[in-house]
Amino acid sequence: MDKYRKILKEVREKGEKKDQEKQARSIAETMCLSVDESPYMIAMEDGAAAIAAMYTLCVDDGLNTVAEYLELKDRLDGLLGDMHDKMREIYPVPAQRDPGDKSMPCIGADTAQEECT
Repeated sequence: MDKYRKILKEVREKGEKKDQEKQARSIAETMCLSVDESPYMIAMEDGAAAIAAMYTLCVDDGLNTVAEYLELKDRLDGLLGDMHDKMREIYPVPAQRDPGDKSMPCIGADTAQEECT
């Protein structure tokens, strides 16, 4: 929450709307780099704070931060995908089968004739 507030404060300190939007772009660029390059938890914290701030600056302050929001969203989507992939490396999901398909044995079944319940 501190990073979110800090972003809002830094942008709002700029007097002119044009300067505020320029500051928001600059912060978004920096935060995108953090999402891409930082360890997962720092990247997640920075990305969440930045995307929330871009939303607030748009909706509450009337700044056009849509492009910055979307860029951060894309980066966070990538980060979440990477995190999920890492989890799947540790705990892979066994192949799933259609419950009506009797051609494949159940995963974990003792014999091919054993049915899934």
